[in-house]
Amino acid sequence: MARRVIRVVCLCAFLFCGRHSISAQQVQGAGFDPEPVHLDAHVPGVPRPVTPRDLLSLRDPQGMSISPDGKHIAFVVGQAIGEANSYRSGLFVVATDGDPDIRSFGSAGPPHWDDINQWIPEAPQWSHDSTLISYRMRLAPGEHWQVWGWDAGTGQREQITHVNGDVEKYRWLDDGRALLLEVVSSPSEQETAKWAERGIVMDSDIKPYLSIPILAQKAESQEPKREYWIHEYETKIERRATTKEIRDSFPLESYDATGSIDEKRDSLSAKYQIVDANPSPDGKRIAYLYMVNAAALSPRWGRRLLIRPDKGSKFAEVTPDSYYIDQYWWSTDGTTLYFTERTGLGRAPRLYSVVGNDLVPQLVFRADRSEYLSSFSSDGRGKYFACLWEDNNSPPQIAVVDAASRKLKKLVDLNPEFAFLRQSPAERIEGTNRFGENWFAYLVKPLDYENRRKYPLVVTTYRSGDYFLRGASGDENPIQVYAAKGFVVLNFDVGFLRNIRPGDFADKLLDWASPLASIESAVQRLVKAGLVDPSRVGFAGYSHGVEIGGYAVTHSHLFRAASGADIYNPCFYALAGEGWRELFTKWGLAGWTEGRTKAYWQEIAVPLNADKVSTAILQTATDTDYLGYMATYRALKDLDKPIELYIYANELHVINQPKHRLEIYERNVDWFLFWLKDEEDPNPAKSGQFARWRKLKEEGQKATNTSR
Repeated sequence: MARRVIRVVCLCAFLFCGRHSISAQQVQGAGFDPEPVHLDAHVPGVPRPVTPRDLLSLRDPQGMSISPDGKHIAFVVGQAIGEANSYRSGLFVVATDGDPDIRSFGSAGPPHWDDINQWIPEAPQWSHDSTLISYRMRLAPGEHWQVWGWDAGTGQREQITHVNGDVEKYRWLDDGRALLLEVVSSPSEQETAKWAERGIVMDSDIKPYLSIPILAQKAESQEPKREYWIHEYETKIERRATTKEIRDSFPLESYDATGSIDEKRDSLSAKYQIVDANPSPDGKRIAYLYMVNAAALSPRWGRRLLIRPDKGSKFAEVTPDSYYIDQYWWSTDGTTLYFTERTGLGRAPRLYSVVGNDLVPQLVFRADRSEYLSSFSSDGRGKYFACLWEDNNSPPQIAVVDAASRKLKKLVDLNPEFAFLRQSPAERIEGTNRFGENWFAYLVKPLDYENRRKYPLVVTTYRSGDYFLRGASGDENPIQVYAAKGFVVLNFDVGFLRNIRPGDFADKLLDWASPLASIESAVQRLVKAGLVDPSRVGFAGYSHGVEIGGYAVTHSHLFRAASGADIYNPCFYALAGEGWRELFTKWGLAGWTEGRTKAYWQEIAVPLNADKVSTAILQTATDTDYLGYMATYRALKDLDKPIELYIYANELHVINQPKHRLEIYERNVDWFLFWLKDEEDPNPAKSGQFARWRKLKEEGQKATNTSR
């Protein structure tokens, strides 16, 4: 998908993560435009290179599902509106028989932001008779999230639920007579005001590096009030759900909410780290999703499936050797469990089924090589499957798979304008680094590539695959724009997330050293092939990629310029707060920084190795994370090393304001043009930017000459 949702344990991800999705709304600068997204079926155009604004304005799928009768697909689309610094949404319905008529049902409301400000896709839900479409929505920021419904025939909209609080989850009960709602509400002002009346003991709720007022941190850290309600659809009566109703529909939540301990459930959680559970519609089976995040279980982090075939039976492994289970859901009659599995190699997830008590997964569908399918849903008979289709040069499109013929049909091109844009194709390359670990990346040559010419190179991180190559992880580095500007781009995947052996720093060190070794191996191959000039190589990192970049600039002289490069240091350790200690302990980095761990910090911390840095660094931060970068910034500035730090207001880990996103796209392009090609944009509005950068270059050259 265009903005792939990936959660990792890294410096940046933990800088902003709250515990609950509703907390994210307290730091939200992007606006909402109630005008629905428009889909243009026929758009004439003249071939031209891709621009940052083209990428910003893409229409992105934000949830989809096929009707139980298999005749229609409902899907939500989101789009950034740069001029208004806002987002639009839209709910649409298309027939699966190939009818080109796409019906618009109007706006789907504000984006569903999570706790790091990613727009999390949420599938519309169909009633069992395929006549009603439901979706969690609110008309404006500040209102409660409720379930809304649209008549599938007329498109008429109505608010279904009216509970006091935010509907965070819901599901239709098996006969369609009612909805079971999980409702949350934040602590009231009266509840949070108590912290202002006395001193606050330093605890894991407080994260100093976040630069957020203490009272706000305490409020956001509290578990919200969680209740379960039944909405009776015909009578519109809303009542509290019974314990049985909760347990039957939300097994994990009911276990926590009621306090009743089921012996099987308790023994299960002791053996597995269960993160989700899904009961079959008939109530006879339960599927569990669990994390594999301990070195004793597997050297690789991942997610797998368990199933209880029927009441009273033992829990059984469905995917004991899988890397990562993406989705899992039941057929409407409860006889079949469907799931999608990723291999971690950048290929599309494969769709499997488990029928009845036969726990051997059967392959339902797999994409062709170089195509990427995701966001599956099935009709009531398992005959048709809706999904998203994309490849390296095509943004996601709405598609349907016929299970019998195993053929895929594309139904809706959300961005037909993109077909007129000139793009450079991507080529997958693979290799093995000096640690014996495999790597892969996607090579994009300059748009008007000339054979036997050596080009500057930009390496983007940290994930890659057969999906649309938009802006790499974090969506801050416009790959096709780089190619149009004369760069070779290597969209690099850093490999599997490893499970660290507790307290083993050498094991943790491989999270940064091995990707660097892989990148060096790949670049060496491109240099040897005569494609890349080794003196003009840049690095682009976001989140985990920033960590790799921070390690790289002190352990390699490969990169002349970087956008995003920093890593943990003793200053951040002091600012991290109590909540981080468990993680640093696991990595072998906890304790007095001048004691046992001193040598470890000396190995990785950029401020302690600033004299070794020869890379010009552009760092993008937010007002909720910039303190984490200050030690590196100060050290490099004091040594007259070229570094520039930009801070964006009202943002979290994922910078989502359209104006900010466009500016970051353009500045990253300018940065690499300046440092790798000695080119400057003549736009008068950027004169101040380039004047600063010329000064950085001059000061850096003087510092280098002095050190010699």
